[in-house]
Amino acid sequence: MKQISLNFPAKTKTCTIHIGKRIFERIGTLFDFHKYSKTFVITDQNIEPLFLKRIMKSLPIPNAFIVMVPGEKEKNIESVSKIWTAMHEAQCDRKSLVINIGGGVVCDMGGFAASTYMRGVDFIHIPTTLLAQVDASIGGKTGIDFSGVKNLIGTFNQPVGVIIDTQTLATLPKREFLSGFAEIIKHGLIKSEEYFELVTAKHPSKFTQSEMIDIVAKSIEIKTAIVQSDETESNVRKLLNFGHTIGHAIEALGLESSTPLLHGEAISIGMLVEARISHLANLLSISDLEKIEEALTTAELPVSSTGINIDKVLKKIKSDKKNEKGKVNLTLLRGIGDALYNQNVPEITIINALRKA
Repeated sequence: MKQISLNFPAKTKTCTIHIGKRIFERIGTLFDFHKYSKTFVITDQNIEPLFLKRIMKSLPIPNAFIVMVPGEKEKNIESVSKIWTAMHEAQCDRKSLVINIGGGVVCDMGGFAASTYMRGVDFIHIPTTLLAQVDASIGGKTGIDFSGVKNLIGTFNQPVGVIIDTQTLATLPKREFLSGFAEIIKHGLIKSEEYFELVTAKHPSKFTQSEMIDIVAKSIEIKTAIVQSDETESNVRKLLNFGHTIGHAIEALGLESSTPLLHGEAISIGMLVEARISHLANLLSISDLEKIEEALTTAELPVSSTGINIDKVLKKIKSDKKNEKGKVNLTLLRGIGDALYNQNVPEITIINALRKA
């Protein structure tokens, strides 16, 4: 089992991350649960039959739980209100611990509910999807979608712990597993060409369990190093937004249709569009652009969106929370493993890149 510790002196908080396989039954030994009055578990209908009983059985203190409807469309204030109500009815107090078991939606929404209940209680993430293991559970971003904008409402608040059991990956549908690889590839693109080459060397399904533990750990190390130097996204943490300005817009529009994209699928398209913008802005070579497209295609991730409405994408981009003073702030690539944040380009450059999407 691997263990990573994140320290955030500004808030005197430490987050301990445990990564391994078959560690659910040992959860009670990984943290000091006895300092809490009770645990309140948040999960969804997909996860409940797979892991809920096993995990609750291993908790050494009284607990209560709520099972939510799964899906990004449920990541809203109404769902959070249900969680707050259930916590109140379970008599959760300021010494209660929230445990979020599930994918990115559960981690984002459960973290937000915990961050705001009684002005904030501690929480632990137990991410069960690859995407949540390398992204949503790490870094302390919590939030919900609002007014058609992804994660418009939220907080920066670190979990006190993250428990990652890579055996949960065996329960994922192929599409969900591949979606998670988009964020893994992103970590290589923004910070390490060597890591990019490693994770794109073969199809994601060809990596062994042991290799996946190492990949998840390395992705977490890349992300946590960035987050520890800039917890609230004032500067360098913006590197992690590569692919997300365009990707979030495409994802949000997809949620309004009958065929929504998974988060990682939308980010894959967003990364290629933003790589294309990087090339049009004379930052990224054509050979690196082609290498990125080939890597995403080999991983069976989408690189284009049928019938994309450029006007609607531009409208969504302009409401992106990363913008400042009316300017669209992009993270672009100067090369594989070399990213730049706070990049502004003419709107026509974005349009020309989207036309090829």
